Amino acid sequence: MMLLLFLFSIDPRYHTQDEIAHELDSIANHYPAITKLDTIGYSTLDSLPIFALKISDNVMFDEDEPSVLYIGGHHAEELLGVEICMYMISDLISKYGIDSAITYWVDNRELWFVPLMNPEGHGVVMSHMDTIWRKNKRDNNNNGVFDLDYDGVDLNRNYDFYWSRGGSSDPSDEFYRGPYAFSENENRAMRDLALSQNFAFCITYHSARYGLTEVIYYPWHWSGGYSADYPFIRTVADSLSKRILKDSGVGYYTALPGQGLQGNARNWFYGICGTFTFCVEVSTTTIQPGWMVDDICQRNLAGAYYLLERVEQSGITGCIYDSLTGEPLSAEVIVQGYYDPTLPPRRSNVGYGRFLRILKPGTYNLEMRKHGYVPITFDGIEVTQEQMTELNVMMTRMGGEDPVSESQKKIEVSPNPGRNSVVIQLHPEIASLDIYDTCGRLVKRFNNPAGSVVWPCVDEQNRAVAEGIYYLSGRSGRESTMEKIVIIKNSTN
Repeated sequence: MMLLLFLFSIDPRYHTQDEIAHELDSIANHYPAITKLDTIGYSTLDSLPIFALKISDNVMFDEDEPSVLYIGGHHAEELLGVEICMYMISDLISKYGIDSAITYWVDNRELWFVPLMNPEGHGVVMSHMDTIWRKNKRDNNNNGVFDLDYDGVDLNRNYDFYWSRGGSSDPSDEFYRGPYAFSENENRAMRDLALSQNFAFCITYHSARYGLTEVIYYPWHWSGGYSADYPFIRTVADSLSKRILKDSGVGYYTALPGQGLQGNARNWFYGICGTFTFCVEVSTTTIQPGWMVDDICQRNLAGAYYLLERVEQSGITGCIYDSLTGEPLSAEVIVQGYYDPTLPPRRSNVGYGRFLRILKPGTYNLEMRKHGYVPITFDGIEVTQEQMTELNVMMTRMGGEDPVSESQKKIEVSPNPGRNSVVIQLHPEIASLDIYDTCGRLVKRFNNPAGSVVWPCVDEQNRAVAEGIYYLSGRSGRESTMEKIVIIKNSTN
């Protein structure tokens, strides 16, 4: 049976890595006004580039527009997600300026695509070395040889959200979660992109070799409970699923809450970043005959494009400013009754002070908090079906003190005190971040932090740090800024 799988021929309709690179490069060169191609990282063993393509008008700038992310190829054998991303990119650029809906989305959204997150594993599959391979090629036994029976990490078990509770600790297992959370270059590249962009929605495309197929998983269900935003995520997931017709032509995909206690993409994106993230299990298996691919891609567009509409529908959005200076503020935004204090705060972004909360029609109470400012509560805010409710907010400095501008307050940490992982928001001009203990010893260094980093409370050797006080030193040119953090009750979960 295994021999037959290895000899299985992959239809030339599927993109090779070289074809993906060539096509993305060609698109970026031919459509420079609406596309920008970045290399966001390199794979763990072979240092293959991981590409991200942004589609938007004014594409070279980060505008005050909702961002949506589409990811393919976490798992090597799951080729259909790669093809959906490439198909969608082609559809958007070819119809821009022709199709009114697509033109509006490109002009008023920032769309990001990572078509192939796992180029190493993709190469294993496309070369027919192993057509059921799902991991990358990390050399787990450090013998310098790629061993199909032992090497590789499951990239969708390597995110730092209850990492130790999911996947397998056995390197030979196809669900091996890696030696530690974010051990893989591929995952760190995705982490850094997510922390820099404030995505409202994300789809990560997968395909099931076994288990449930043609389903959409969303965050989350655990210990008899659900995520804080469950009523809203569920409604979006249900609407998304009802737009994707099954391969049989009869019925639509099914939306289900997924398990929360494991380090996969949808849980980390939602739990840490607040992004409503959906795992779409495409089709009925991982690799379909070539003649089916275009039809599968076309049927998935309706769901993918629905999110571009939904981001402007029922919810609350606005910008938060300093009442004296008018400068945008990064402040915590709480929807009362839908709040989980164990998760990082849901904050407005640094550049524009923009927040966006996806809700259902109804009446809501909101609270805005920021250290050094008077908290503000808004009661009875009405949310309708068809459009976002706008709420722009001015926050006042406590005690009549001079306001501290965002350019002065260059480092913010949440939560503080922290336990096993903290999010560090940085002013964009900060080029490096060092963490020191109270004796002045360097604990951890982040170069080119790109606006924010997640520190899993480990040192440069990835050892858990002790409880205590630590100092964060950010540097920009000759200037530096300092912030203090307290780490308490560090554990393995």
